[in-house]
Amino acid sequence: MCYIRAMSTPEAPLLEQLSANSLPYRDPLAVLDWRTLTLDRYWLPPEAVSLNGLTEFEALSDTARMRLSQYELIAFAQAGIALERVFLESTARRLKHAEPNAEYAFLLHELREEAGHSLMFLRLAGASGLDAPDWRKALPPFARPVSRLLRNDVLYWFMIVVAQDIPDKLHRFVRRQAGPETSGFVRHMVSLHMRDQSRHLAYARRSLELAMRRPGRGVVRLLPLVFDLMFNRFVRAYFWPRAELYERAGLGDGRIWRRMALRNAQRREFVLKLVAPTMRLLSQHGIRVRLR
Repeated sequence: MCYIRAMSTPEAPLLEQLSANSLPYRDPLAVLDWRTLTLDRYWLPPEAVSLNGLTEFEALSDTARMRLSQYELIAFAQAGIALERVFLESTARRLKHAEPNAEYAFLLHELREEAGHSLMFLRLAGASGLDAPDWRKALPPFARPVSRLLRNDVLYWFMIVVAQDIPDKLHRFVRRQAGPETSGFVRHMVSLHMRDQSRHLAYARRSLELAMRRPGRGVVRLLPLVFDLMFNRFVRAYFWPRAELYERAGLGDGRIWRRMALRNAQRREFVLKLVAPTMRLLSQHGIRVRLR
């Protein structure tokens, strides 16, 4: 991977605490009761569905709205698989240079937990019985760390923080807002993911803070533009499904439904509320982005 390591490693006490909190390890595949995964409940609260607020969405049958929520949750899970592939690759590379032992141990915990998340999301798609699309198309190429294109550690850790914190905010919304009409299995699944992800995010935030102290001189003037561009492209890809998904959910021409979702003011308001904490988090590190 083409990125420059931060000049400093997160402090050993922080790494040791994060590793300690990873014990004992709980395999999500074994913890989840897969027998309770059914298609007779919403998998996302209706407020989290891309078409929510549109009269066309309200005109659909409850079964159709429920099915769309299931496909959109599958889309989020597949984005998680695609993101965690990036995390697994980059974590494995960092092991070569990990210092001190505390960092090496934490990265091993992170590898184990990210692998568990990916296996959990893969099984969700398979066990659901839904006609899930290819997960490798869940995120476009730009979602991979931009450090593959620009040799700058700040850009790398910026994307890692964004790609971890925004899904975490969605999962927190699902767990907080899910009512009796929402699948208990899904609530349990996102809770397991959140527990591990909070540690990974703490490591990434500290690494971003350290990297911001020494940005690469050659791209300093470009960073604000790149931050804003990558943030908005990630948010758009994550929260607005591809046309194919609406078709797989049985709604017909997906291009029409996607255009509706992109023009849906209520969807934009929902997304803005979710990503606002991430924007505030980034601003604490001197990075300012705005939802376009």
